Amino acid sequence: MDAGGKKILIVENDADSARSLITFLTDHGYLAQMVADHQQALTAVQNWKPDLVILNILMQGFNPLDFIAEIKKNPFTENQKIIIFSQTPKMDIVTGPAPKVRGYLTKPVDFEALKASLRGILPERVPGVQPAVMVADDDPEFSDLVKMFLEANDYRAIMVGDASSVMDRLRSDKPEALLLDIMMPKKDGFAIMEEMQDSADTSGIPIIILSGLRLGNYQEHGVLTGLPEIVAREIPGDLLLKLIEEQTAQARRSLPGEPPKPVRPRVLLADDQTELLILMKEMVEAAGFEVFTAHDGVEALKEVFETSPDIIVLDNNMPRKDGLEVAQDLKNNPIFAHIPIIIVTGAGEKRTKLKGLGMGIDDYLIKPVDTDELIARIRMILKRNKQVLDTNPLSKLPGNPSIQARVEREIQMGNAFAVLYLDLNNFKAYNDTYGFEAGDRVLKATANLLVKLTIQNEHSEDFIGHIGGDDFIVVTAFDRAEDLARLIAAAFDEIAPSFYNKADRDRGHIISTDRQGDIKKFPFLSISIGIVQNKTRALHSFAQVSNIGTELKKGAKAAPKSHYIIDRRTD
Repeated sequence: MDAGGKKILIVENDADSARSLITFLTDHGYLAQMVADHQQALTAVQNWKPDLVILNILMQGFNPLDFIAEIKKNPFTENQKIIIFSQTPKMDIVTGPAPKVRGYLTKPVDFEALKASLRGILPERVPGVQPAVMVADDDPEFSDLVKMFLEANDYRAIMVGDASSVMDRLRSDKPEALLLDIMMPKKDGFAIMEEMQDSADTSGIPIIILSGLRLGNYQEHGVLTGLPEIVAREIPGDLLLKLIEEQTAQARRSLPGEPPKPVRPRVLLADDQTELLILMKEMVEAAGFEVFTAHDGVEALKEVFETSPDIIVLDNNMPRKDGLEVAQDLKNNPIFAHIPIIIVTGAGEKRTKLKGLGMGIDDYLIKPVDTDELIARIRMILKRNKQVLDTNPLSKLPGNPSIQARVEREIQMGNAFAVLYLDLNNFKAYNDTYGFEAGDRVLKATANLLVKLTIQNEHSEDFIGHIGGDDFIVVTAFDRAEDLARLIAAAFDEIAPSFYNKADRDRGHIISTDRQGDIKKFPFLSISIGIVQNKTRALHSFAQVSNIGTELKKGAKAAPKSHYIIDRRTD
């Protein structure tokens, strides 16, 4: 392998590990240097312009996730290639032949598995006594969910978000178990566990690890970072070299001494007419865009995967794959489905337009193409996409336009899918009793719970939307729908009691007025789920799916607790 003098920046504050890695890379023809300080690392990325950054996600001194975020939001460094490389023998504490922890659960956490782990640690429950469980995690949303779960299961939750104060809180609060995130700023979980073992008053506290890191393997897209990720005790050199080679193969960087160029919107033009393609490329580049080209549909898809353009212009009549086929492939891929697409067609291709509109094509141009109009359309669509935020302001989940587009796309694709319509029961009574701020907290917690339970890994293609109020929607594969609904219902019932004060929890209900003004008792919040699916009968429209979902939700509401109903009718 010829490294070609490519530059590798190692962001690491363990000098011995960094020196060993620098020697290894230098021996294989790379130019490598180490930085350990947050600001020095940012400066080196911008000024030294490395082909690749190798980042230790477990390093101390600053938060590596914050460093990644700053790199990505800077227009001069947003395209910087980064891989996560964390090698530590401390992993034996968690995954070794005789681990010192009592459980290791990967985020998003399965609450049933967490309940089983806690029961294994604290099997004897004394009536009326709440065992104290400390949660050490700096993710406030995740911590809120775990706190709700613990309180709903009659544990006393002690929440600690600052890693540097965990030991003091362990000594003062004396919890009966610790739920520990191994990756927190200032001090990682490995260091905390070592300190606990060295202290007689904390060495006996059982530990359950809750982490977004997958230890001991390679992930092409890490859950925490979305970046190539290796976190292991020992890492084979050939695996690291292969990863570096893959990540630097497409690296584009400025020549030495050349000032960084401002980031320009990237446009992909695809047309099999070479002269027209050259003309459009020249005009669009002159208008301030970075332009990539392709001469057929297959080449266009390859360019999309390599360049991830901001907008795509496709001639519909291309060899190997036509424009609509390329568009369909992209809309089916959750990584590229958001990219706006303009289709160039002949004057009489009405059927093409109708088909494309159903797929979510953003615009059409008729041949012969007026380049001034093309540039104006590109600018308009990019501006519109930047300004229109199709998200619910409370939950930050996609709203109704995206929901309808996703369902209609699933219908058109014809694969076996399911739509979960979710609705909170007794939410109006809760709002009337506890107020709108408390109601908003319930909705945020529900949205967070759906995300944590539905998006299980970086490859998930499931969709979550917020219809409005206390109504949500999940689009998933048919084979997964019932298990997911069962998991959501059980998890919601676990956390629901935590939304109430102690007096109401003891009573098991609240007293409020219904929509007719009558005073009555209302049980705790629960969730009703109607599952619409196309396995046993065909689905033809979003309106049909919506009507069936509404009907099923009403049926599910008859149950005393959270419940789901799946539509098994054949006509």
